Amino acid sequence: MPSVIPRRRLLAALAAMSAVGCSGGPGPELWSRHDPQSTRVVDHRVWQVFLDRNSRDWPDGITRVDYARVSTADRELLAAYIREQAVVQVIYLSRREQLAFWLNLYNALVVGLVLDGYPVRSPDDIDSSGLFSIGPWRRPVVAVSGRSLSLDAIRGETLAAVFQDPRWHYGLCDGTLGSPSLPRRAFLGSDVDRRLEDAAIDFIGHPRAVDLPADRPGVVRLNALWRRNMADFGGGLAGVFASIDLYADPERRAALGARRDVVWMDDRRLNDFRA
Repeated sequence: MPSVIPRRRLLAALAAMSAVGCSGGPGPELWSRHDPQSTRVVDHRVWQVFLDRNSRDWPDGITRVDYARVSTADRELLAAYIREQAVVQVIYLSRREQLAFWLNLYNALVVGLVLDGYPVRSPDDIDSSGLFSIGPWRRPVVAVSGRSLSLDAIRGETLAAVFQDPRWHYGLCDGTLGSPSLPRRAFLGSDVDRRLEDAAIDFIGHPRAVDLPADRPGVVRLNALWRRNMADFGGGLAGVFASIDLYADPERRAALGARRDVVWMDDRRLNDFRA
């Protein structure tokens, strides 16, 4: 497996290539502010309690949430956590604390939206009725530092525009079986870097992300996450493969070298216990 230093260099190169065309465009000046000397630590213990009680690792390697059995008390616990995060003064945090903050908040908001819309086959179906529906991704769901944000805005205005590091994609779960798994441990500023490395390795090593069908030599099936967010990976397939190569095991990396005919795949079913 490549060392962390070469990874960081390539990630920096990918970020530079995509800086002009980030998926969410440049965010407001507010989110670019931080305190590099800050020792403030955001408390994510409530989110951790919710995860411990309501999520499980499945034998297929994909984390699932027991949405149908989330208790009223745990729903209130999740709502309280989101309210607590909404009043955090993000600009006074270090960059690592900010990154952990946004990753945890996004994942908690997705779970909350699913619970509000449950039962549902896919998160894409939430709030999708009507001719002019914008679905759950572009609807404002939280206000942080006085700015109303949708899930897409968190991805674009804060994560893509500010951090310039495509690894954050592997730390977010959009509530589907095809996305990176919901992390069962809350991110902390002290471990977010290492945890994103691990999340990238886990996702890219799973067949829902990279599949090499035995009956189709030369073809690689890639998760549509990369197609939707290609701008964050250098803007083209070369950047996507470069990112994949960073985290693939040697055998898969060698096989990918001979397979560059891409077919996209995605499983948009809810990551429910009953899926």
